[in-house]
Amino acid sequence: MKQPSLIRPALLGLLIASLFSPLAHAGEAFGSPGNAPVRGPASKSFLGTAVGGPSKVYFTGYRGIVSEVYYPVLDTPESVDLQFLVGDAGKTFVDEEKQQAYSASQTDKRTMSWIASTGNAGHNWRISKRIFVDPARDALVQRVTFSALNGRKLGDFNLYLLFKPCLDNSGAGNNAQTVAAAGGYALAASRNSRASALMASQPWKTVNGQPMLSNGFVGQSDGWTDLVGSGDNAMNWTFSSASGGNVAQTGWLDLGDPNATSVSFDVVLAFGKSQGEAVNAAAASLGSDLAAAQRQYDDGWHAYAAGLSAQGGLADDRYYLAAMTLKTMQDKSNGAMIAGIGTPWGETQGDANQGGYHLVWPRDLFKFANALTTAGDTATATTVVNYLFNTLQQTSNCGAAEYNAAGCAAGYSRVGRFPQNAWVSGWPYWQGTQMDEQAMPILLAWRLGSVVSNPLWPKIKLTADYIVATGPWSYQERWEENSGYSPSTLAAEIAGLVAAADIARANGDDASAGRYLSAADYWQQSVAAWTYTTSGGFGNGSYYVRVNPASRAGSGTDRASFRPIAGPDTPQTVTVKNGGGDRDARRVVDGGFLELVRMGVKRADDPTIVNTMAVFDSVLGQKLALPGAPSLPVNAWFRYNFDGYGEHNDGRDFDGAGVGRLWPIFTAERGMYEIARQGKASAGQPYLATLKLLATPEGMLPEQVWSNSATLPDGWTVTTPAGYQAGAATKSMGPLNWAMGEYISLLASIHAGKVVDIPQVVCARYNNCRAAPKAGEVPVGINVTASTQWGQQVYVTGNARALGNWNTDLGLPVDAVNYPVWQNGVNLPAGQPIAYKYYRKNADGSVTWENLSGNRSLLTPASGSLSLNDQVSW
Repeated sequence: MKQPSLIRPALLGLLIASLFSPLAHAGEAFGSPGNAPVRGPASKSFLGTAVGGPSKVYFTGYRGIVSEVYYPVLDTPESVDLQFLVGDAGKTFVDEEKQQAYSASQTDKRTMSWIASTGNAGHNWRISKRIFVDPARDALVQRVTFSALNGRKLGDFNLYLLFKPCLDNSGAGNNAQTVAAAGGYALAASRNSRASALMASQPWKTVNGQPMLSNGFVGQSDGWTDLVGSGDNAMNWTFSSASGGNVAQTGWLDLGDPNATSVSFDVVLAFGKSQGEAVNAAAASLGSDLAAAQRQYDDGWHAYAAGLSAQGGLADDRYYLAAMTLKTMQDKSNGAMIAGIGTPWGETQGDANQGGYHLVWPRDLFKFANALTTAGDTATATTVVNYLFNTLQQTSNCGAAEYNAAGCAAGYSRVGRFPQNAWVSGWPYWQGTQMDEQAMPILLAWRLGSVVSNPLWPKIKLTADYIVATGPWSYQERWEENSGYSPSTLAAEIAGLVAAADIARANGDDASAGRYLSAADYWQQSVAAWTYTTSGGFGNGSYYVRVNPASRAGSGTDRASFRPIAGPDTPQTVTVKNGGGDRDARRVVDGGFLELVRMGVKRADDPTIVNTMAVFDSVLGQKLALPGAPSLPVNAWFRYNFDGYGEHNDGRDFDGAGVGRLWPIFTAERGMYEIARQGKASAGQPYLATLKLLATPEGMLPEQVWSNSATLPDGWTVTTPAGYQAGAATKSMGPLNWAMGEYISLLASIHAGKVVDIPQVVCARYNNCRAAPKAGEVPVGINVTASTQWGQQVYVTGNARALGNWNTDLGLPVDAVNYPVWQNGVNLPAGQPIAYKYYRKNADGSVTWENLSGNRSLLTPASGSLSLNDQVSW
């Protein structure tokens, strides 16, 4: 006799913990604890969560099947995959769904519900699934249609569900059971305080009165091994439990009328703090109006998308997908956002790699929260800033140094410091210090304005103080591998301190502002001296190196302490991690120098930037032959030469060594640089078009794409093995949230005709842009002829706030771009007499005033503008 169908009205509200019990029919599975567990693939074809309602489930898909599902926080995967196995009634084959042809697309372009289709035309079947989260419950829903094709009937097929729990972020130590539940059965699993339950509206198959469900140990007694590995294409095992191991669960579905050609049914995977809670959630979801649940889910996303900036009509479907993907990556417990919803090369990564990319990195978080701000979602970015300073920022000193913190429960910490990365809770994961990650939270707070930054000022001050005390040297640069002086890190530090000074002045703390600007100005004036070699082996020999590995000269906050003990022309060795070998630092380059432009620290046409660009293109650039790609000399770039973070040249997964491939984020960064250099929107268009071609068919931008096979300088060989295509995603991570955010930023910059997220307070200070005057202000151009010696910097101050109110640490630097004429601009109160005077800061930081008795004076016009043309003698 068949088991009773799961009749929805009978289920709703009836399943409570006391009404289910383990099904006793075949006992405990053999083969404990199973094969060593691995993670799910990192290349996702779909993902989503509910933006409205209490649900705390986040899902991903791979090749048309559900893969990792996260609950109740985004750093905790609870599964590896959930897929169908399809066999024929004659038991001559069993097809694993994820190995078949597939497609995945959004149900519409403004929501994160998905239609995934899989099938095997040769075996005459197709599966179509609508996938979304029940907004009211911790449950993932799949509305499934199985179709028999080409004259076949349902009776010609056997359909199985295979589920791999990975509860509480662990493939090991899971417990699986079949439980009877008020008229039906569920496949339930648990580990610690996490539990899952898998149920279907279609009844399970029975054979000789036996429900065909089983729990087993992976590679030993699981359903895949039973059906496929045994070679008989038949389900023979019905184990009621598998305890304390790497488990998988299998259910054989009864397809109903054998003469029908299709059947539609629902599958729900639910979660809870206990087995009973998970089963109740699954049953309640199955018993509800799932069509209404999807409408509620989609309506939430439609409302979110409608609130985004359309960028003057330029926003396309990829833009909205990027924004919705980023919103999906925000944890609902505290606003944290993870770097990527998976583990790179997950299929060969075990439980030892608990963090993957589903952790918080302040750098990545800044990049894509900044992009959401650009997209008009300031609410999410505001939540992020408050998370950063109220949860992630450290509040105590513990440990001698990074990775030397005996007795510190959370590892190395310093007051005001942000950890290298962390769990969503704020608990640190790795112990490194990256100084750009200290500055970026300040920049995000500044961009969101005084309503956000002023209440956080006491905490922002802690971080800014930490930057001055610790920088400009960094324990790790932006690729998290080498210490020293990095152009990209310096760019962020300088910008962060200038932003912190602006916030300090808004909060009446001119003393702190002066301290921050004094350091920032010196670092800005020194970045080339510290990181720009003139004795390199590429191009004309002059370019920014990836990192100057020298140590900091001292531990104080004076200029002498800030300097490196060796300059970028000194022969020094950099050990390139991940098997890259020991290299002369002058022969290792990357694109980090572009952050100097992006952060407002250098002009796009600065000779040091232009010279380095030629090296960047020639050493690290490739021209991918992408279908329909715009004509560009170079359209994709490696991270840096000798990079080992990628698959091996023979295609094997990264295992601590390998070969890095091309990163799409650099195509976006280069597009924004070209907009800044050329000063026109059209300069970014070919890079945006190329970026689209580097995405997956579903629109996901990956961390890396395969490169052309080539031998780069110094014999660095990069090979794309047979079976892979240049420009297609590797198995590293996809989507990479940083890359998705850069798509938004590039498109918005094209719309604006300028790079939208260059911090204006920074670029205006260093004569790289002009800040628009506020009401009651007029712009004043400064042109002053002054002779100086190397290491001296000319400033102007006066009795206006914008000129520093006679505080020489708050004065405005003027730029020697047309030496001996120094230039800058400032907005001053309209129709006001202003007293002002020039001074210079000498190489040791001391101040020399211009040789002038009394002060200079000017009268600003009531409207229009004013240009000064002064001459200084000392």
